[in-house]
This record gives sequence, C-alpha cells and structure tokens, in this order.
Amino acid sequence: MALIVPGQPAQLILDEDDVVEDPFKDRRHGLAPGEVPTMTYTEAGMQVTTIEIPAMADKKIWEHFMQVLQQSSGIIVLRSLGTAVWDKELYMQMQEVMTEVCEIVDSRPTFIVNITTGDLRSLAMAFAAFSDVSLASPDATFGFPEVRIGGLPACVTVAMRKRVSDDNIRKMITDGLPVNAREAQRIGLVDFVGDVEAELSRIIFKNCKPKVTNVMYRPDCEKAWQLQGNA
Repeated sequence: MALIVPGQPAQLILDEDDVVEDPFKDRRHGLAPGEVPTMTYTEAGMQVTTIEIPAMADKKIWEHFMQVLQQSSGIIVLRSLGTAVWDKELYMQMQEVMTEVCEIVDSRPTFIVNITTGDLRSLAMAFAAFSDVSLASPDATFGFPEVRIGGLPACVTVAMRKRVSDDNIRKMITDGLPVNAREAQRIGLVDFVGDVEAELSRIIFKNCKPKVTNVMYRPDCEKAWQLQGNA
C-alpha cells in the first residue's frame, strides 16, 4: 500500500505477502518500542536539456540537432533564435530535415517544451506543433508567410494536426497572415501566454524534483499503531 501526501515523501507499506522474508530483520536493533524501521529510496528527477535552434541554420547544424534529440531524455526545452528569411533552396532541403525531426519526436518518449518569443515563422512552426507544452510570450506571433510566394510547409501542417483543427490550419496556409499569441492559444497551438521563464521554472520544479519513498513493513506498523492506541 502506498500513501502519498503532497509535498511529503511517499510512504510504501509492504505486506507480508509482498516479500519472501522479513526485509527489516537486521534493522530493529536499538529501536525504541513503537518505532518503525524504515528504508528510504531516492529516485532522481527528470533531466533537462535545452536546445537553441537558429532560424537560418545550415544542414550540419540540423544534423547535430537531430543527434541531440535522439540521445536526450527527460525534458527537452526548445528555443528558436532569430527569424527565417526566404531561401528557396534551403527551404526545400529543410522540408526533408523537418520530416525526420517529426519522426524522431514521434518515436521517442520525451517531454518537449517549446518556448516562443518574438516571431515564429515557416518550418520552425513545427516546434510549437509537436511540443507537449507550448509556451509563448505576449508579443509572440506565428505564421507561414512563405505561402504567398509559393512555399508549402507540408510536413509542418501534418504536425500541426496534433494541436490545431484542419479549418484553422487551412486558413493559416491560405492567407499567410500571422496570428498573435492569444489567437494561437485559442486555436490550440499555444498552451500558455505570459512569463515563459517563470512557467518553465514551474514545469521543471514540478517534474524534476527527486522522488523520495519511505518503505516500511506492515507488521511493524501494526505494532506501532497498537501501542499508540493503548497509550
């Protein structure tokens, strides 16, 4: 039986049927009547990896990014740097790269937090789309301006279906107009708008604290409870 109280170590009480032999037989020496022998286990919290991605990164940087993404575990924080400008040749190369990135994300049990400050454009929209938690500052904007000159972010629109309805995706890739952070939150692309650093700190604090469990033996607990009842 496990007892969990918020803010306190978890309490795990082993029944006699749970163990082959008494696990505390060598731990009772010197204990006063009513004291319960305890074993404490500490499980490390989730690791945190922060990856910063330049908007106009070349293929070598993206290959390194995918390698880090494949090897990282726990919480992965993505931060986009700068704003992309139109480069047709690079854009076509990045379509294939972004498809690989989306496949890596789908295949690995990671927890991805995307942080958007400023303008998030073009293929980088995938970061907000496939993230588990999408954070945005109040001045953030999102959009696909390349559709006005013939660009088609095919892989990103597929990734966006995880969060955004087909009607809203269709509108964004038809008119190419950016949406602000509040509108992005309304359509589901963003989960939180505000102080992104404070919210990131809250997420890390919640998920990365070491987990402490105190293990006890039911016969010892029952003896202690009986002594307390007779006191």
